Amino acid sequence: MSAFVFIQMAQSGGWKEMAALHKALHAIAGVKTVHFVAGPTDVIVFAEGGDQAALAETLGKIRAVKGVGSTDTRLVWPV
Repeated sequence: MSAFVFIQMAQSGGWKEMAALHKALHAIAGVKTVHFVAGPTDVIVFAEGGDQAALAETLGKIRAVKGVGSTDTRLVWPV
């Protein structure tokens, strides 16, 4: 299973805070890409897990990272 996770940062930070968030997100097993973007969403993460439980665990770890304010997760369905 895979998902895109749209993240709003807890508060706007400078480059130092963004770099720390980027590093923390990349350190999570299952996180494949991390992109900072402009607009209402601050960060888009692409994550994968072997099954629903593994993906849910990864999502929980993403939400627990310091600097993550809120998340909006979109599951990706293979076609």
